[in-house]
Amino acid sequence: MSNPWDPDTVFERVSFVRPCDYCGARFAVFVSREVGSGEEHPYECPECGKDYVVHAALEPLVNLLEPRTDGKQDRYQETLF
Repeated sequence: MSNPWDPDTVFERVSFVRPCDYCGARFAVFVSREVGSGEEHPYECPECGKDYVVHAALEPLVNLLEPRTDGKQDRYQETLF
């Protein structure tokens, strides 16, 4: 990846909306991609903390659009089976 502060670096900005598979919250994810590069960057649901991954040049930004719909207040816990 080239230096993100280099004025010649060109990023493609992409956004998408996704529902959380665990709690049902909806959130927008804003991603900056650079042609020819991309690393896996983790992000999480702002309501329950479930982890997701996206290929991007920089850390994604996440914005909650609709709160969780499952009626719970717990945090997501990864199971090992």
